[in-house]
Amino acid sequence: MQSFKRLLIFILALALAASVVFFTLENRTVTQLVFFGWSTPELPVALFVMSAFVVGLILGPLVSWWPQQRMRMRCNKQAKQLKAYEQQIKELQASAATPAQTLPAGELPKAS
Repeated sequence: MQSFKRLLIFILALALAASVVFFTLENRTVTQLVFFGWSTPELPVALFVMSAFVVGLILGPLVSWWPQQRMRMRCNKQAKQLKAYEQQIKELQASAATPAQTLPAGELPKAS
């Protein structure tokens, strides 16, 4: 099963690489982009498209990393709180297990 997955991934990667090569070869027309008055030098269309693809590949993981990091920090903080609460519970159980000072019936303990 593992070798089948590797073969499938290899075939998909090969197909993607072939499509990139064919796209680049088919779109060699030179063009110039203008954005808010800023114009680029005349370059092939494939270069513009591929650079947008690469920028997306870089920015996508960076944009999704920050929320995951915040969630990880929140989980670590809650885990520390949980350990502290568990320690408090153990201490309270230990103090409850020790025999308390017995008082005569109907008498309340004195406030200190």
